[in-house]
Amino acid sequence: MSSTAPEIVILHGWSQDPAPSSKWKPVQAQLQNMNCSAKVLQLPGFELPLVTAWGVDEYVAWLQEKFQGKKNLILVGHSFGGHLALSYAVAHPQQVEKLILIASSGMRSHSITALCKRSGFLLLAKLGKIFTTSETLRRWLYRATRESDYLEASAIMRETMRRVIAHEVAEELSAISMPTTLIWGEQDSITPLAYARRLLAGIPQAKLQLIPDARHGIPFTHSKLVAQYICEAAHA
Repeated sequence: MSSTAPEIVILHGWSQDPAPSSKWKPVQAQLQNMNCSAKVLQLPGFELPLVTAWGVDEYVAWLQEKFQGKKNLILVGHSFGGHLALSYAVAHPQQVEKLILIASSGMRSHSITALCKRSGFLLLAKLGKIFTTSETLRRWLYRATRESDYLEASAIMRETMRRVIAHEVAEELSAISMPTTLIWGEQDSITPLAYARRLLAGIPQAKLQLIPDARHGIPFTHSKLVAQYICEAAHA
């Protein structure tokens, strides 16, 4: 291990909040109390401008520029940010010392219900676009499939979401060579516990920190415990 002090970098999740990085201030404050400082990146399409739709590859290339010359990174990613952190660790393992995935996306449920939901959403979205110019009807169609993030996003971010969702990390898991900590809410219905189990089985050096009463937004509902797990993983 290099003598260079590790740097903890947090990648936030998909959010309609105007300043999603600011939501991490309670976690950062808790980390500071534990002598573990961390910075949260502002991501293109959220707090930074995005003039054309991106997919995971474009985000990874952007991160490569941000991390140029850096080593011993401890990447922390929540939800969409976990998807990016994991993908970056696969592409640039020499820069990532440890990986911490919090309710990470990038996995797909292959249950009949999930397959029907995805197929139904795509069909309804296409029908809404082709057969009506009514914004009211389109909104009803998207709400019917519970895709509120898609509904509220700009045209560029809708296409970005489509590209990101099309990328799945399942086949990349065995390439994760660094110690990986999974922090998950047992009651998470957005990235269910089954996703964590698949990550745990697929990543060679993975361990799970399960929070029984937590849902998907655990960095914001359980800030102190999440900070504790991040700090413990960073110093392990």
